[in-house]
Amino acid sequence: MSDRNLERVVEEIPSLRAVFITAMPDCLLYDSWLKADETWTSEEVASYFGDLIRANREGLKALRAWSSEMQVTIESTDVLLVLREVSADFVVSFAFARNAPLGMVRLHVKRALALLDELLPKIRPEERPRALRISEFLTRYAPDAHTALKRAALRSGVPVELLERPEHLSVQQVEQFERSVCAILGLDTLSL
Repeated sequence: MSDRNLERVVEEIPSLRAVFITAMPDCLLYDSWLKADETWTSEEVASYFGDLIRANREGLKALRAWSSEMQVTIESTDVLLVLREVSADFVVSFAFARNAPLGMVRLHVKRALALLDELLPKIRPEERPRALRISEFLTRYAPDAHTALKRAALRSGVPVELLERPEHLSVQQVEQFERSVCAILGLDTLSL
């Protein structure tokens, strides 16, 4: 996204100090806009916000209160932060002046996100093999991502070596893999 496009989306928002767009799951800065007098380091901030969203997701899953429509709001003495996961690929974080009214902040965030949705690149999951999307979903949402693939292998009967390269699975193996992922995550179906 060009700097000018992001600037046009946020330039009229009062009390806004900065916007950071983090590419997930690697927590890398995709784009940012800062008020002229801000001295924050965009790359560093963006990585923390990506990790914060990930930790929030895991905490909500532990409480069995997870939702894909979550928004994190943090109020400190100096700043009011709103972080929103807009897709599997991006987290958008807004930093407002602390004295900004929360209702107005939410309204501005909602409007800005609608505009940003049109500007952020779209990754079309249907163009990628379903097994690969299932594997990524498992890695992203499993409470123990480092062992999740091994658990899926045990549950599905598909060797872990094959699950490590899911694009090579047969149709039957993909179905077994998906059922095992649903069982591991406690879901009826995967919304991919």
